[in-house]
Amino acid sequence: MASGVSESGARRRTGAVISYAYSLLQILVNLLYVPVLLSGIGGEEYGLYQLVGSVIAYLSIANSTFSAGATRFYCAYFAAGDEEGMARTLGILRRIYRVAYLAIVAATCVIAVVFSLVYRKAFSAWEVEESCLMLAVLALNLMLTMSNTMSIACITAHEGFVFLKLSQLVVLVAQPLLVVACIRVWPNALTVAAVQLLCNFACRVIQQAFARRRLGMRIDPHATDPALQRKILVFSGSILLGVLADQIFWKTDQLVLGYLFGTASVAVYSVGAQIVNAYTPLGFAVSSVFMPHVSKVWHESGDMAELSRLFVRVSRIALYPLLATLLGFYVFGRDFIRLWAGPGYGEAYLVALMELTPFTIDISQNIGLVILQVIDRYGFRARMYLAAAVTNIVLTVVLAQQMGIVGAALATAIAILVSSGLVLNLYYQRVIGLDMLAWWRSALREAAPMVALAIAAGVLWAPFSGCGWGVLALGIAAWALAFTLVSYFLCANERERELFCGIVRRVIPGAR
Repeated sequence: MASGVSESGARRRTGAVISYAYSLLQILVNLLYVPVLLSGIGGEEYGLYQLVGSVIAYLSIANSTFSAGATRFYCAYFAAGDEEGMARTLGILRRIYRVAYLAIVAATCVIAVVFSLVYRKAFSAWEVEESCLMLAVLALNLMLTMSNTMSIACITAHEGFVFLKLSQLVVLVAQPLLVVACIRVWPNALTVAAVQLLCNFACRVIQQAFARRRLGMRIDPHATDPALQRKILVFSGSILLGVLADQIFWKTDQLVLGYLFGTASVAVYSVGAQIVNAYTPLGFAVSSVFMPHVSKVWHESGDMAELSRLFVRVSRIALYPLLATLLGFYVFGRDFIRLWAGPGYGEAYLVALMELTPFTIDISQNIGLVILQVIDRYGFRARMYLAAAVTNIVLTVVLAQQMGIVGAALATAIAILVSSGLVLNLYYQRVIGLDMLAWWRSALREAAPMVALAIAAGVLWAPFSGCGWGVLALGIAAWALAFTLVSYFLCANERERELFCGIVRRVIPGAR
């Protein structure tokens, strides 16, 4: 039994390390991919690609909704050792997906017609035709992604994180390389969409083969369980509400700014928003591998004290890379944005910094959302975030008129701090039973030396402000080294030091 537990823990640790590698590589690819794509297909084709992609993004809410339900219920039956329940869950999901596919096809046809009518004067005949073809390709890509959630649920339940993350990592690297090669021959947006579809199809085939042949995934095509189907749909409804709230929350500021001040202010604000988007995956890397373990603890013993200790332990680990990035951005962010986006985007630094600070609390506690999903209490978070989204709209309208884009960022920061930082923490403490006071004490002890280091680094960096990429890279490298030493000797506990040394030994064979 002890051996099984240690193997499970080792799989989670390895999966978390690969998740961080994936997140960092994703950030790097995004930073490099956009300028390469722009030069390869041109600004107009890139704009067309983004426009069509933004339309399909609203349909992709369906995937986010049902993928969470697939993983939650499959992991619950896996933890209970109920193979029939696992097969029944996937069978019911398959039928639900078939209805969703019909809805996606119908919606895509309607969107294509509306698109053609709305943009036929602004676009050339080929651009209208290309956009309709892209809608079809991206809709098919979405349906492939949805169908693959059943394989991912199986792999996640078996804690096959190494295979899952490595397969995703391969696609992350291969896709832009294939795009760059193909747009040399066919330099248009449709080529980019087609390569996406091809890579997604290859990934689906590999992951499905692994789930079926290696893990024994089985789907009951004749499953009938009205109670389970109702539970899946109710749970998915709460996830849908949360996803819609997220969409409203993070898209409101730009819509309001565009209405009040025009596109120039939206462009500056969007640069800061891109920093926030790049930051987000760092908070999910650790928690994403803990769904099976949380399910096992809850369904076997219902031990909230154990989940509370897990919450503190996992959130502490998640906080290290988040603080390294946040505090590093505090020191170097102004120079990074000047070099990356240009001298006219100085306010984007304030936008990003104001939103990242309270958001760090939210995403460092992402293991809490996993717990809410497992114990079927996620609906509260969805309703709370919808209320926060409405609050953000009101605050943005008021503060943006007084302070411009900084006011819009301040509105978002206040909404995050009150909702995720205060209300959700009180819910965790008083309703769920997690020891949030222990987390705050631990997090503040962990963060204090790092904040002091960042203040000192800011003073030391001031004479170098305005430098080029080379000096900035040296400064960031020095920060990473100093942060690692301070974290190890002043912040980490014994368990975290052992974890760090274990990772170093894996990365550098022979290291002690």
